[in-house]
Amino acid sequence: MDTTVTTTIVSTSGAVITGIVGMFFTANQLGKRIDDMRVDIRELRAEFYAFKDVVNGKLSALDTEIAKLMDRRNPQ
Repeated sequence: MDTTVTTTIVSTSGAVITGIVGMFFTANQLGKRIDDMRVDIRELRAEFYAFKDVVNGKLSALDTEIAKLMDRRNPQ
């Protein structure tokens, strides 16, 4: 085998190994970021539902007050 061919094979295999290792670490970091994003979305969803319950409670109280005022205004 010629030394040029041997050098090419060794260089190429080194580049392939480096690329595979790089892809592994990139995929690992991406997986962690996706997991973190899922946790953040769950927390955001829980906060949204809590906010929604507060707003619905306020609207219900406002509706009750409006009904009382309407009853006073229009006695039957």
